[in-house]
Amino acid sequence: MELNRDNIRHYLRQRYAEIGFFDPDTALGFEEIGDGNLNFVYRVFDATRPERSLVLKQAPPYIKILGPNYPLPPERLTYESRALAIYNRLASGAVPAQHYFDSENAVIAMADLRGYHLLRDELIAGQVNSTISEKIGQFMGVVHSQTHVENLDIETANMYREDFANTVMQAITADYVFTLPYTEHETNFYTEGLEPHVKRLKTDEVFLQQTRHLKAIFVSTQQGITHGDLHTGSVMVQGNSAKVIDSEFAFYGPVGFDVGLFWANHLLAYFSHAGNWMVQSELKIAIYRTWDGYAAEFKMADASQEAVTLQHIFHEAVGFAGMEMLRRLIGAAHVEDIEGIVDVQRKLSVETSALELGSILVKQHQNIATLTELLELL
Repeated sequence: MELNRDNIRHYLRQRYAEIGFFDPDTALGFEEIGDGNLNFVYRVFDATRPERSLVLKQAPPYIKILGPNYPLPPERLTYESRALAIYNRLASGAVPAQHYFDSENAVIAMADLRGYHLLRDELIAGQVNSTISEKIGQFMGVVHSQTHVENLDIETANMYREDFANTVMQAITADYVFTLPYTEHETNFYTEGLEPHVKRLKTDEVFLQQTRHLKAIFVSTQQGITHGDLHTGSVMVQGNSAKVIDSEFAFYGPVGFDVGLFWANHLLAYFSHAGNWMVQSELKIAIYRTWDGYAAEFKMADASQEAVTLQHIFHEAVGFAGMEMLRRLIGAAHVEDIEGIVDVQRKLSVETSALELGSILVKQHQNIATLTELLELL
């Protein structure tokens, strides 16, 4: 059943015993929220007390933005539900509370983050709160270390591998981050004038070799529970509070991928604020504090092994950050930080600088050992 304005009230009354949020006779209102490409998201509220509300998220058996001719298994919400359960257990309060998961209709009922805003929108407005970055770093550090294969017994590790064998969504990411941007694919697009730089990337054998190397890590490494899509559009903020959302890409994989994506989107924001040294300085501090929070919470029983593992995660995160930056510039899914730049020449200049850094991070990720070294490249 696909939720819509004609059946959403009936659905909630039918599921009252499971969800139990609204009384069966409550007059309900609802609105579609969010700008996601994959799923439907509705806010449902008490018509007499609109502040009392919850969110219903449904995964149709296709890509929402493209329609039924582009099928996609609705089981992706099963992985999001599992991720929410584990995130709430390991890092309570870091994600919305989950009230109910309807596997038959691929619907999650969860807490409404009314009053929260996307972190991406805050950064576009030049409002940088490095406390938020540190908290997201801490969230990643806790989840990654407590689900890390080297911290688990064999039975638990195998359980996580099975529960998060999200192969369809992982394959989509592998294609759209590591492969398609460097081919002549119909979904790629970029600003006129960027073509010479794109052509150089596609013929740079060192770059392409490292791209293949990073893709192999992404596809085959099984370290810990990885959100898989942790960019600044997957974090909602209110003051110093942060909530991680949209974990339908969660899989058991290379945990540095999460760190890299989060860094990359801050770096794209950095370039988008070219000329505003104050905001750029704050963004650099936010990137530092992300790693500070991560390293403070990433724990292993063997302290010497902990340092080695953290350095390994760091190197891979640098490479993944480069891949994410590049695909957001020349692939299928761009970011509003840069797409919102009206002046075409300024936009081209910003993209050229960001593309150059992205390619360096990919090619040099094994040689960049500290954030200071990375940020000195800016």
